[in-house]
Amino acid sequence: MKYRVVFPHIANEINFLDLKKGDRVVKGEEFIGNPIWKNWVYCISEGTLREGWIPKQLLADLGEEYYLTEDYTSRELDCNKGDIIIPMNEMNGWAFCVNPEKKARGWVPLAKLEMMI
Repeated sequence: MKYRVVFPHIANEINFLDLKKGDRVVKGEEFIGNPIWKNWVYCISEGTLREGWIPKQLLADLGEEYYLTEDYTSRELDCNKGDIIIPMNEMNGWAFCVNPEKKARGWVPLAKLEMMI
């Protein structure tokens, strides 16, 4: 499966989270805006003190904190209209994609993409 970018996307974060399975993060607030994007949790990495959004499905609850159940990055993918990208994972209204032409990867909102048949 491939997607065509129908609306450009510019990454919102400069300092993204880059975490490994088992890393711990301090719990923050859950996203309460657009219902398509529910199940995102704002967290602070205990190791780097960087902050960012993590899909709740990748977090195991330890009370005051979570630990990651798999490797995760919050890096977003800069895309131009017309780019062709390949999804690797989809969660909570976003897709983690690879742009083979630019040799880049990151998250893109599904609302900015069109599935190619």
